[in-house]
Amino acid sequence: MSIFFMLLQVVVIIMLAPLFDGMARVLRARLQSRRGPSDFFQTYRDIQKLFKRGRTVPECSHWVFRFGPYTLFGAGAALLAVIPISYNAGSLASYASDIFVVLYIGAMLRFIFGAASIDSGNPFAGVGGSREQMLAVFVEPVMMSSLLVVMLLAKTSNLAEIQMLVQNGDIGYQMPAFAVASISFLWAMYVECGRNPYDLAEAEQEIQEGVLGEYAGADFGIAHAGLILKQFAMIGMFLTIFEPWTFENSFLALIVFILKAGIFYVAAVFIDNFGPRYKLLTSFKSNAIVALCVSSVALILYIVGV
Repeated sequence: MSIFFMLLQVVVIIMLAPLFDGMARVLRARLQSRRGPSDFFQTYRDIQKLFKRGRTVPECSHWVFRFGPYTLFGAGAALLAVIPISYNAGSLASYASDIFVVLYIGAMLRFIFGAASIDSGNPFAGVGGSREQMLAVFVEPVMMSSLLVVMLLAKTSNLAEIQMLVQNGDIGYQMPAFAVASISFLWAMYVECGRNPYDLAEAEQEIQEGVLGEYAGADFGIAHAGLILKQFAMIGMFLTIFEPWTFENSFLALIVFILKAGIFYVAAVFIDNFGPRYKLLTSFKSNAIVALCVSSVALILYIVGV
């Protein structure tokens, strides 16, 4: 039964993610005094229009580029599936819900994005793809340090078991190491969601979007959907570890999770609009160092037993 709910949570989030994306687009337009989309369902209409258009494939590309959208979407869906949203510890599905599984799938998604960008043959897309790999160099040490503290405190890497321990109060914010780790992980989650502050405002669109600028029609829609699923998965990982509100009823747990993740997704628009925009090679480095210091403090606090 837990496998059914694992698949159900993926399907439901795939169906509802465009709604929250539409809310974010409307809110962003209002904050910027633009007309923007007419309602929250614009993303659904955009996807419908994209699927009616044909494919465009560069002659120099190979199977890496052609199958890129499907592998990106599959990796995003797999990330969502292993987040214990509608199933709990001890169930069959929970055995696949592990921090290392999430990290491996996330790394695979990033690799596919970079490989497809280079295989497109467009040098701008290749630069955009390499930019994503550079982000990983700065973000992953912070994420790994934060998660290491959580795993050491919980003595397990299973997400479902960590979620249960936090909810039962065995580990949590009463431990300074856990509280500090939540701060650095929140920063890493925000960057992994690909939000604007760590963008290149003066760059060409092809550099900002990588391989996305090379896809058209259904391919673009599928690849873009895969990245949206990754954003929801990263938000879900933060909520699972640091803000778990689990329920015995799987349907209720799924509904509450979608509301929480949707609020996080839409609320990030305020940071996008009112926060500063950082250059990748200058300000981002200093910000990443600060975040790494915070995660190191969490690790030190664990070592000294605070």
